[in-house]
Amino acid sequence: MITASPKASWNITALIEFFSVVTAKLKTMKGMSTRIIVPLFLLLPALLGACGGHKKEQTPSSSTTATAPAIAAKVATVTESADAAGRKILLVPTSSVFRKAGTDQVFVVRPDSIVTLRWVSTGHTQGASTIVLSGLDKGETVVESPSADLREGARISTDTHTEDRAKEAQHQ
Repeated sequence: MITASPKASWNITALIEFFSVVTAKLKTMKGMSTRIIVPLFLLLPALLGACGGHKKEQTPSSSTTATAPAIAAKVATVTESADAAGRKILLVPTSSVFRKAGTDQVFVVRPDSIVTLRWVSTGHTQGASTIVLSGLDKGETVVESPSADLREGARISTDTHTEDRAKEAQHQ
């Protein structure tokens, strides 16, 4: 994934797609010309900086994560498949994608079991999976059916023993 800086998790392709959609919508409104739209986009970084929106991945302090109890969660891996035309596509469980503030988002699990919120661009659904157009890479781990308690920077735990027992029961 292309990022604007090491600390930010901005997907450039998703931002360009977002700006083109917003521009098209604004052009359909009466009185909105390119002379008005361009300055709005130039002011966007200043607006995001003022509200803290530029900080997409924040590392919580070690004291916060060490004392906070881990939230139990089921996770899934971003997989790669091929569509009918043979093009490679990325898939995630549909239950891992949720819509918030007008954008599709997922919780990505870092190697230290801390979750970060990530904006994604999605396509159609295929059964229980959703096609991810941008925002995730193959092999990343996402939270399936995130609970309402799950927040940016929370530590999660997965009960691998329960998963192992379920697999053993299927084989018997």
